[in-house]
Amino acid sequence: MPLQPQATSAQRARILATFGNSEGLDLAADLSRLHTLPDAEVTVLEAPKINQLHEALWQPQGWDIFFFAGHSKTQGRTGVIDLNATERLTVEQIRYALSKAIKNGLKIAIFNSCDGLGLAQELADLQIPYVVVMREPVPDYVAQQFLHYLLTAFAAGQSFHLAVGEARQRLAGL
Repeated sequence: MPLQPQATSAQRARILATFGNSEGLDLAADLSRLHTLPDAEVTVLEAPKINQLHEALWQPQGWDIFFFAGHSKTQGRTGVIDLNATERLTVEQIRYALSKAIKNGLKIAIFNSCDGLGLAQELADLQIPYVVVMREPVPDYVAQQFLHYLLTAFAAGQSFHLAVGEARQRLAGL
């Protein structure tokens, strides 16, 4: 589905779900939630090498949503994600691939990982319409619940902006 600010079921949403270093995390819950999203085609990369992610982002059929779950942090002003057990990745390292993905339809980037402000600053330069990051460390369960609430509201037809707001509000009880 070419995701506009409002979800539609005209076409299947294409989601590139990247699961990075999962040490100490239960990423299976995130994967399960992605697979239950209606009208979505999910392609999963588990602990990929940088070149595998790079190639996936360059796919000509395009992606609607890029999703990352795993560990991340901000070093200075730079966001860093743990792509796998041995490789860390910055937005600069995949800048051209992300730019191509945006030209091919990428509209949403979700980083279900801790301390993503550095990622947000770098992604803002690329002008992805919607970017979601966690600004500080969050417990695994809270990140899982956020994704669940966000995807449930969005799949029900709420605009992405409203779905994010509702997901944040529902976390208040945690």
